[in-house]
Amino acid sequence: MLWTFWHCVLGLVVMNTSKGLETRTMAIIAMVQVFLGTMILGFWLGPDIKVGSTPFILLRNSMQGAPIFSLSNYMDFVKDGSGLNVLLQNYWMVIHPPVLFLGFATTLIPFAYCIAALWKGEYTTFVKPTIAWALFNGAVLGTGIMMGGAWAYESLNFGGYWAWDPVENASLVPWLVLISAMHTLLVYRSTGRALTITIILFLLTHLLVWYSTFLTRTGILGKTSVHAFTGDGKALTYHLLVVIAVLLLLSIALLVKRWRSMPRIKTEEETLSREFWMFIGSVILFLSSIQIAVTTSIPVWSPLAKWISGKDFAPPTNIMQHYNNIQVWVAVVVGILSATVLYMKFRHTETKVLGKRLGLTAIIAAVMAAGIGWGQRITTVQYDIMLFAACYGIVANIYYGIIVQKVRFKKLGPSVAHMGFATVLLGILLSSYNKHVISYSTTGESMNFGKSTPQENAKESMENETLYLGVPVAMGDYLATYVGDSDVAGKDRRIYYKVNFEKKDSATHKVLEQFMLYPDAFINPKGQEGLSANPSTKHYWDHDVFTFINGATDKSKTDTSTYRSNIVSKQGDTIYLNNGFMIFNGFSKDINDKRYVPSDSDLAVKAILSVYDVNGPVHELNPLYILHNKQYINFMEDTLQSMGLEVRFANLNVKSKDSVSAEIMVKQTDPKDDFIVLKALVFPYINVLWLGVLIMVLGFFISLGDLLNKKGSGVIPAIKK
Repeated sequence: MLWTFWHCVLGLVVMNTSKGLETRTMAIIAMVQVFLGTMILGFWLGPDIKVGSTPFILLRNSMQGAPIFSLSNYMDFVKDGSGLNVLLQNYWMVIHPPVLFLGFATTLIPFAYCIAALWKGEYTTFVKPTIAWALFNGAVLGTGIMMGGAWAYESLNFGGYWAWDPVENASLVPWLVLISAMHTLLVYRSTGRALTITIILFLLTHLLVWYSTFLTRTGILGKTSVHAFTGDGKALTYHLLVVIAVLLLLSIALLVKRWRSMPRIKTEEETLSREFWMFIGSVILFLSSIQIAVTTSIPVWSPLAKWISGKDFAPPTNIMQHYNNIQVWVAVVVGILSATVLYMKFRHTETKVLGKRLGLTAIIAAVMAAGIGWGQRITTVQYDIMLFAACYGIVANIYYGIIVQKVRFKKLGPSVAHMGFATVLLGILLSSYNKHVISYSTTGESMNFGKSTPQENAKESMENETLYLGVPVAMGDYLATYVGDSDVAGKDRRIYYKVNFEKKDSATHKVLEQFMLYPDAFINPKGQEGLSANPSTKHYWDHDVFTFINGATDKSKTDTSTYRSNIVSKQGDTIYLNNGFMIFNGFSKDINDKRYVPSDSDLAVKAILSVYDVNGPVHELNPLYILHNKQYINFMEDTLQSMGLEVRFANLNVKSKDSVSAEIMVKQTDPKDDFIVLKALVFPYINVLWLGVLIMVLGFFISLGDLLNKKGSGVIPAIKK
């Protein structure tokens, strides 16, 4: 429905801007809207064929025949649903999906323009609006994808922002193909070359969005993705395949029909020209998308491959390493090309000027990369090369914008976008290469983290520290202390765990820095056993301290502490605690407790107890003894949650005015009965990544603004008749 809504909004814009291609373009948009509309019909054609899955169906209709619905008051027995998955209860849920689906929806507009151009057999009018929509689409879809990365970083506990999950890949692949198509269209606009591949790439971009929906919505990915739908989504399998088939056949039919009549330039382009290397870069991005799509689709094609070859095919065991080892070289090539092509000219480039400019920027980039590599201890060869590519992209694009373009803002779009991409590469490298754990276990405890092998469980046990209540533990440069938790009322039992971090001077023990983190977790969410955690992060300009809970005490099941009796009679009497002590400072009738409403017939007394821990005074506790009408005794306890301490009267013995003693009952949670298992990591320079995303998106919009301010229909001089 969100997808459909965005199509409606975009369709209104197209109706008022498409001019000569409006009829054909809107016909394609309307057709796709019909396909989307059928997805929420939810009716049956016979006993076996279901068309769509409606979100509006009533429970009594979906569960016809259930005995409860024979009762006239069945609503009295129907409780609310389970609600959102606990990991989705995050503010990113309000931001990320609308932006991402706007990106998905916008792929339809370039698709519709390309179909309209093929339909009409006219290939100039569509160029300018298609470039404009592609720029907008690239900015929005790219933003949506990285918002998903930010969501994962803030809400999930795998310790990062990208895991090469199939659903992440399903959104990345259309974006890569879109960027390829946009650059080949720029080649066509300026030289008349690459029209055929441009149209094919734009058509594939939208088809891949539908294919991504097929992967994620039908459950075919199974256990290979933490995001994928199952259950009712399977009903859409053949429905989605039919839609993909119709759009694919339409695209192929029009391409075949117009293949011979599409304009082409028969001569070869020069090797030292902008169009040649833009085309090479687009091919590299397209090949990258193919590699990601093929690996992601293993659950789709592996049954057929097994039937043909008799061999089983499974996703790589180390998925991160598999993708990284390939895509790092894509990043290197694209990072270098994205800066280099700006210095070239269409059709022909002067070698002397090009060599001078590229040589200077390469030297500066090499020095910059050497300094960063030495400072960050980046010693792996392929990542050193990637570091140079990122630095070269940053330096060369800055030089181009200042020296070549003379800082003319409206002309800075390409260099800003490409510099943003290079900055993203640098941020990925810096934040990932030296990401390190600081929560190494000091207890040597081996825990079961549900990993597939004993070795993986052992490694995870080494990287998780057990923090007992009030007991400081060294973590990197900090002392981390679990100081308590806070239950949040609601359907799901979300608990925030308070962890205090302190950095002290090793000589003077003076506290240099102190902050509190609040990683939270749902204990037994929605009636299930287990824990579902959300991280908490301390942000600095040059690094993040990232923490999340991997285990905690289930206090609904565990409470082994009991009350202990203590007699106090004179000021200065001491009551010893697990991690401190209390000093009795006498009694008082001056009571200021909201729980107690005074009465003339009452005798009310409070004990004055000063609580100390190993660092000094902490708090004052005042349990109450209340005698009503000289007949009924009531005790009101006082608590100190940070120390797990509960104190109350058990008896008050008055021998004389000057001789009064009391029995004080003290209950304190054993630190070993209140603990958390915490993992803490440091992400260095991760803000470079987020900065790069912002710069790249800004570049898209600068280019879009410059394009919209230009007059003309986008007719290509090289092929204009």
